[in-house]
Amino acid sequence: MPMHIDILIWVALSITCVCIAALWLKIVAVCGSSVRLKATLDKLIYKLPKTLSSKVITTAQQAVPEQTPAAWLLHQLIVAMSVFIILSLPISAVVKLTIGVSLLLMVLARRNRLKAYQRKVIRQWPSALDLVAMLMQSGLSLRAALHALQSIPNNLSAVAEIARLHRLQQSGYSLSQAIDALSLRITHPWISLFAGAVLQAQETGGALANTLKSQANQFRQQQLLEAEKRAQEVSVKLMLPLIFCFFPVTMLLILGPVFIGFTQGGML
Repeated sequence: MPMHIDILIWVALSITCVCIAALWLKIVAVCGSSVRLKATLDKLIYKLPKTLSSKVITTAQQAVPEQTPAAWLLHQLIVAMSVFIILSLPISAVVKLTIGVSLLLMVLARRNRLKAYQRKVIRQWPSALDLVAMLMQSGLSLRAALHALQSIPNNLSAVAEIARLHRLQQSGYSLSQAIDALSLRITHPWISLFAGAVLQAQETGGALANTLKSQANQFRQQQLLEAEKRAQEVSVKLMLPLIFCFFPVTMLLILGPVFIGFTQGGML
């Protein structure tokens, strides 16, 4: 009899967890498509203290520049509430720990993918600048070059980041705001130099194509110097495995027979 009661309790708890999860998924779908909720969050962001408001906007632009800060904040709130509901469900601690570890691994994996993507963009950045400079030297303006960049078939992430500037302008951002979003998304001195050159050319009307061409050559030379530096550091980094892995084995092979012969001779 007690076994049947335990089974009924387990079934009831399982049904309760499924119902709560289904209800929460329905709420998430409604909140995600609610324009009024996003507008309320947008007003709330700008009513926060200036430091906190700018921090939220900056973090949102770093994560997804094409997403509004209100949509990003709503996503974070949904994730936080989902974690809270999972921890509140009547399930065992092992299951909760497993879900928590899985979420943590997902966050770390996403962060690693973001860092790898940023390194890929920086590695391809000189080639992307060459492409923009070539389009501008053919007679196109910066806006026209960015528009043409979208229609060029390529698999360069850096080109996609520059082409994103045009999409941001089409969605209502000014050029300076689009450049700032790029600088926040890819935090690197090369991006800051590109942003400064574009904004300066916009204000003064200077020749941007030659500047971008010079930057591409300069960045490519820096990449070459960094590659040579990493190649020179390989020998130093190999010292540790050589000393602790290969050297003891080599000494064992050389001195092992001598030691064995010495012990056998001593025993005789």
